[in-house]
Amino acid sequence: MRTVSIAVLNYQRRDALRDALHGARAQRYPVLEILAVDNASTDGSREMVREEFPDVRLVPLPENVAAAGRNAGVAAAKGDLVVTIDNDVRFTTPDDVERAVLAFERHPRAAVVNFTILGPDGQLSRRDWCHPRDPDRFAETEFSTDYVLEGASACRRDAYLAAGGYWQPFFIGHEGWDLALRLLNRGWDLVYTPTVRVRHLVDGSVRPSSRIYYTFTRNAIWVALRNHRPRQAAGVIAQDLALMGFAALRAGELGAFARGVRDGLAGIREALADRRPLAHETYARLRALRALKPGLIARVRRHVRERLI
Repeated sequence: MRTVSIAVLNYQRRDALRDALHGARAQRYPVLEILAVDNASTDGSREMVREEFPDVRLVPLPENVAAAGRNAGVAAAKGDLVVTIDNDVRFTTPDDVERAVLAFERHPRAAVVNFTILGPDGQLSRRDWCHPRDPDRFAETEFSTDYVLEGASACRRDAYLAAGGYWQPFFIGHEGWDLALRLLNRGWDLVYTPTVRVRHLVDGSVRPSSRIYYTFTRNAIWVALRNHRPRQAAGVIAQDLALMGFAALRAGELGAFARGVRDGLAGIREALADRRPLAHETYARLRALRALKPGLIARVRRHVRERLI
């Protein structure tokens, strides 16, 4: 039997964390341990875990490192497989962990199994759909993907750590792209499954703040520089900046976009320091994985229609 740990990432959301830990406790699969990874919260989250969940391992971080906090949870975990969820993500059945384990058994070369993310209304969350297929056609199909859903997935602990986990300078945004490329380059598979369904409790009316236009722009540059060969990097950066520039113009956030470009260029040396260019075989795999990906115009239209950008 596979050993499984559940690591819940938290920052300043004590009540949400409490609910997430109750949900983790309710899983029927014999979970080895539950971990609460706290990004230096000051709202009493740590005290709550100590007082109300003595069976949960608290992993207190000295500062808020955002997405990279998941690295500490995976490193501290004892399970072969680690389910990583955010504090605002909820399991929808007591069998979700077992279903994730079964997905790994169906895909022995999978480093990550990505879950189906539902919105607060119980319907598919298109904001969280990052896979290279049309969600209307493939949301109920299990397939190989090119992405890692950071806060709603499970990973093979050893594969995750060997690939370096999430790069801390990203802070938030695009860290899933980066890790996905590194895992694919090591020969691992990434899988999306509709058999594990979690609910993301973010208010659907929330619109991206200026931080999103800044970090997504900056981080897109870094992902390309860290992973792609020069010609491919130039093409990826041009396409991503065009999309983010359009989104920022539409949202009145061109200033945030410009700062993202500036800081992305300023961080070139740091991004290149850990550069691992993709093998030609990996590019061939990516082309196959993205064969059914909607075109750029179709994606822009979907984002505009559903107010994702």
